Amino acid sequence: MRHFHAALALLCLAAPSAARADGVDLKGFHAKVKAELSDLGHLSELNGRYRLRVTEVTMDPGGYMRAHHHIGPGLRCMQTGEMKYEIEGKTTIYKPGDCFTETGAATHESSVVGNAPVVLLNFELLPATLPEGKGSIIAVPEERRHD
Repeated sequence: MRHFHAALALLCLAAPSAARADGVDLKGFHAKVKAELSDLGHLSELNGRYRLRVTEVTMDPGGYMRAHHHIGPGLRCMQTGEMKYEIEGKTTIYKPGDCFTETGAATHESSVVGNAPVVLLNFELLPATLPEGKGSIIAVPEERRHD
């Protein structure tokens, strides 16, 4: 997993314009897996089926991630900067200290507001079978994207 995130970060740093990761249009996006948990303790019925992942996401000023989904649900907690978040026709500006949820199933987009980078923590519930190095984003089919 770390190799994928390192490669993605290098791709984003080297590209002056937009890039694509897993089919999603993005710019200035960097992700670093901070921790994963496979042994879910007293929730033993989930062991071998799911795992928890915490990823630190940084978005450079001018950065964005266009329409996408996620493989699983999660919590997002803003650390620094301001982020415009659009989901199901609703736009919210998140600031440091704000946390929000995603089911993973709804199409959403995010972009940096202002000149400061955004740093947020993504806490995700993912399938245990997700291949190592695979991120959680899923591209939205062209016909379902909006401008």
